[in-house]
Amino acid sequence: MFRIIITFLFVGVFLFSHSLMSKAQDKEFPIIVALKQGSSKAISSFLGEMVEIRFDNNKRDFSKSQAEIVLANFFKGNPISSFELLKHQKIDSETSYLIGTYNSLSNSFKVFIRGKELNDENWLVYSVDFVKE
Repeated sequence: MFRIIITFLFVGVFLFSHSLMSKAQDKEFPIIVALKQGSSKAISSFLGEMVEIRFDNNKRDFSKSQAEIVLANFFKGNPISSFELLKHQKIDSETSYLIGTYNSLSNSFKVFIRGKELNDENWLVYSVDFVKE
């Protein structure tokens, strides 16, 4: 009887901890929601005054308003079909990054977003890379 109680207790703790871990992985950052919508306007609200944008090996610095136009052109040429967040890492108080896979109808891109994670789950982005797979 004691073994059955311990077994049920162990299984219950395992299932509870597993559900908490999956909720943390499913966390939707507002910038990821904007990316999933393919909305350059929404993404631009997270950009710093200057942002580095890279498409494969072509890297340039843009003002916030220029970056919105560049992203709009990218989304127009590569309409989103799906986005999967693969990793979120906070390096220190000043640096965090997100890595994901952006799929359009005809291309797939690894996306690297670097910036500062603010206290309300918003970001101040200073670099976005789209690398064609």
